[in-house]
Amino acid sequence: MRVGIYAGSAAGTAELRTCVVALIGGLADRGHDFVYGGGSAGIMGLVADTAIARGAPVTGVLPPRREGGESPHRGLTRIETAPDRPTRRARILELSDVVVALPGGPGTLEELAEAVNLRRIGFTTVKCAVFNASGFFDPFLRQLDNMVRSGFLRERRPDLVAEITTACDIEALAGSGPTRRDHAGAARRDRSDAARIPSHRYKR
Repeated sequence: MRVGIYAGSAAGTAELRTCVVALIGGLADRGHDFVYGGGSAGIMGLVADTAIARGAPVTGVLPPRREGGESPHRGLTRIETAPDRPTRRARILELSDVVVALPGGPGTLEELAEAVNLRRIGFTTVKCAVFNASGFFDPFLRQLDNMVRSGFLRERRPDLVAEITTACDIEALAGSGPTRRDHAGAARRDRSDAARIPSHRYKR
């Protein structure tokens, strides 16, 4: 399974970084690949560092330098450069079996909102999820629920975007499973990684 990651170039808090390492490490240990924006800074860089350190292939899709493109991570398995940012977002979605938004800023929110809307109108079947570490995405999920209640969104919010906390949650969402032979070892690491993620579920 190839997991598309939406993440920003800001570092975030130490607590959120610990949660991100646990999630990405769990996915990498279970044999999954990654595609993301290709940058080396902030949460984006942390995603690449963690996945590469665990032996996972990572594809980066960079924007053109004329649009203030990020410095590419030097350890990427594959690098693509998109002609513009909309094409970059479309390419990440195209290469992904499932997309997961990590805590981030306006750019991450833009990527997530576009993917959710494309799923809503039937332009993609790729499933979307948010990594709701420490309740970061509670306001976003609450707003979608408010759209449903107010008559602006016909679909159920969980049908458009799921809330995940572990690698196993993402596999269940995508209908996938571990691809490495060491399933027992991956399971042990899953339990260890999950213990590092603060327990939280959005409550409507």
